Amino acid sequence: MTMEAYALCARPMSSVTEWQNAINALGFDLTLQVKQIPPVTHGHLPATWQGRQAGFECSVIPLSDLTETYPEISFGGPWACIYAFYFATFSSCAGVWIAVAACVRQLGGIAFDPQEGHLLVGEDAIRYAHETLDSVTRLEAQLGGPPAG
Repeated sequence: MTMEAYALCARPMSSVTEWQNAINALGFDLTLQVKQIPPVTHGHLPATWQGRQAGFECSVIPLSDLTETYPEISFGGPWACIYAFYFATFSSCAGVWIAVAACVRQLGGIAFDPQEGHLLVGEDAIRYAHETLDSVTRLEAQLGGPPAG
């Protein structure tokens, strides 16, 4: 099952370096392994988290995609850039929420978790990323540890 998350930002990331620096500034162990980021590219963005694959799908979408799909949510705005993230594994879930938290902190904006119906601003997005990492670690332990490889 594919899950999704969104970062609604005041501006787009200028480069992979800016995004990686934002991740590093938050103290997360995620390394982006791409040369370009959306909107220049879209699709799978490779990344590693705790030494294993944690890549995710990412693209830039118009705000109307969200407002039409989730008419009950008030997204505020205006937002210059909406990053849409899609993931299906525990490690990619970790990667996404780290990337989202870095976007929100670096670019000014909000995060949206449609599975939970949460809109998260500032420090709440960072806290949510930490909680997600804790949940991923706990679930993997219950299932016998992270996958090999």
